[in-house]
Amino acid sequence: KDKFDTIKNKLYAVQAAGSTPEGLCFQAVMKEVINDSNGKDAYFINISDGEPGYSDNNMSYGGEYALAHTAAQVNKMKKAGIKVLSYFVCEDLNSYYMPRAKEQFRRMYGSESEFIDSTNLTQLSASLNKLFVRK
Repeated sequence: KDKFDTIKNKLYAVQAAGSTPEGLCFQAVMKEVINDSNGKDAYFINISDGEPGYSDNNMSYGGEYALAHTAAQVNKMKKAGIKVLSYFVCEDLNSYYMPRAKEQFRRMYGSESEFIDSTNLTQLSASLNKLFVRK
């Protein structure tokens, strides 16, 4: 609902907090996202630094369950006609753990997954342009 300049001016404050409970977050806002997108061109853009996971003294969310749960939430949005694009952002896309991480990320987001080097945000704008002109 915001203009891109509004978002761009707030991106400086975005940082990783040590957990990535994507599927849980998506589920929490799903009803509102689907209702607000009804009858409109809608885009859901996610920026992530890894596979879904969260734990505290009361719960643990991760592994195969979290991957499947996140994929299910993404599929709900796609079935509602929302165009999804998710970014995996990291400093070293060639590190030793990336093949596994990329495979898991693609399982959750499918062809709507992009891998962005955090030192090259031109990649981000180029892929957003592709999403917005996709027919």
